[in-house]
Parts: sequence; C-alpha cells; structure tokens
Amino acid sequence: MTVTYMTASLDPEMLKKAKGYALRLFKLRPRSTGEFCNKLKAKGYPPELVDTVVQYFSALGYLDDAAFVRAWFSSRLKRYGVRRVARELTEKGIAKTLIASTWEKVRQEYDEEAAVRVIVEKRARLYADVPLLKKKKRLMDYLLRRGFSISVVAKVIGDI
Repeated sequence: MTVTYMTASLDPEMLKKAKGYALRLFKLRPRSTGEFCNKLKAKGYPPELVDTVVQYFSALGYLDDAAFVRAWFSSRLKRYGVRRVARELTEKGIAKTLIASTWEKVRQEYDEEAAVRVIVEKRARLYADVPLLKKKKRLMDYLLRRGFSISVVAKVIGDI
C-alpha cells in the first residue's frame, strides 16, 4: 500500500523522526486522533507535519477513532461507570456523537449492576472493621467517583 501526501515543504528528517515518535506512541497503546495530534504538537512538530503524519497513520489503519472508542469502552467499563468513561473519551478528543453512538451499541452487552456488585464485593473487604453505615457511605462515594449511576449504586449498597 502506498500512501501519498504533501511533502514538498516538509523536512524529510523531521518527518522520519515524527513517524518514529508516533510508532513509539502506538507501541504503548492505541490512540485517538485528537490525542495523537496533541502529543505530536506538544513534542514541537509543526501543524503541517502533524497533519501529514496523521494522514499517513490513518491510511495505515493505526488511527481509527471508532475502533478506539469501542476498545476503550470494553476495557474501562469493568472498573468504571459510563459517565467517567465518556468523560475520558471526551478528554481524548473524541466527538460526543461518536461516544453516544458507540455507547448505544455497547449498552446491550453491559450490566452496570453486575460491575458494581463485583467492585463492592472486593472493596467491602477493606472496610471489614468499619461500622455498617460508614462502610456504605465509603462504598457509595467510591463508586460515584468512578462514574457509576447513583440509582444502581444506591440499589446495590441498599442490599448490603
């Protein structure tokens, strides 16, 4: 596969360095397009070079925001609630419409109550010597900070 892009005004050595840096970023974990651009800009690469590198890696399939969002949801929903995961994706430069449409697809497979119960079982051991009301409050606060919905958290905490 050959990828064509404008290189007339770009320094080939700088382009090579930017691609090397990009590959190191992808070696760590997948990246969203917005996050990828921000990393390259923070490294001091000029905007036209960033655009060229983004086009190059998009054509190769390394930058796919839809796949990134699906993977992020599947990996994070075990430990965090939907609100937190959506906020993280927004911080990574993902469009809210893409987050919402992906959530609609993922929602059918996701059981928030089961995820909360697993976390409560693990976390409750830490509070074995704490009075029951204080234990419930700590668990509820912890789960709400992790982005779970208050209705599900209240239901599970009420069952303790």
